[in-house]
Amino acid sequence: MSFRDIIVHLTLDPRNEARIQLAIAIARRFGARISGLYTVPPPNVPYYMGEYIPTELIQKQMDEAQKASVGAKETFLATCADANVEHRWLASDMAPVEALRLAARASDLVIVGQPDPNPSDPAAIPYGTDVLPHELALQAGRPVLAVPHQGTFTEIGRNVLIGWNGKREAARAVHDAMPLLRGAEAVHIVVVAPEKKGRSPLSEITEHLQRHGLRIQSTVIDGGGQKVGQVLMAEAQARGADLVVMGAFGHSRLREMVFGGVTETVLSNMTLPVLLSN
Repeated sequence: MSFRDIIVHLTLDPRNEARIQLAIAIARRFGARISGLYTVPPPNVPYYMGEYIPTELIQKQMDEAQKASVGAKETFLATCADANVEHRWLASDMAPVEALRLAARASDLVIVGQPDPNPSDPAAIPYGTDVLPHELALQAGRPVLAVPHQGTFTEIGRNVLIGWNGKREAARAVHDAMPLLRGAEAVHIVVVAPEKKGRSPLSEITEHLQRHGLRIQSTVIDGGGQKVGQVLMAEAQARGADLVVMGAFGHSRLREMVFGGVTETVLSNMTLPVLLSN
């Protein structure tokens, strides 16, 4: 398996360039085509004020959104052409999760951005991107690479940390990430919890990946009462990882908001790219 078709999500977002550059780096590595999928944000009209907003204001927002999409298209096409990678432009007026979910079915990897975890103006976040990485990973059926809101990432997959718990989602993520893992200089498998005595899921996955020729370091970490997601991100930083691979685990949005979850915690605190699969 290799990455031959990559989708990168673009929208009214200053972080478009960071995602494009990472997509180019991965495309060069695997000889892949990049599809830039732009989702056009709808007018920003609070539901409780819809009937009071002048139609002229709504039309102005729509015109500005279309103008921004033209600029994003020109930048994407020029950047990919300069990098000499195969590419194409796609656009959709559907919600980002829906547009990317449909496009992902005929791709190998989808690259999206982390929503701003501390927005000064929550209303300025492009429509639908506040839940994009997690919701898309649960629906796409393909691996989703989430890029942090801060930082520059021109290459990933040389030093990888895998968050492992032996479940289906984690196994899917590991095998979806195999094209990157095969080229890694170091792969760390981390379990945040004491394991049962005897033959463990950690030893099984370690042996399996070693049979693929990977250089593996595996360990079980006592989280000390911290959230698993926080422990994983801290461990990734301590080991100098450039990529975290993990399963995307989903609960109801209400449960996630009240109790939190590993996926939500990682996506809220990520400082390096995270590859998610479900």
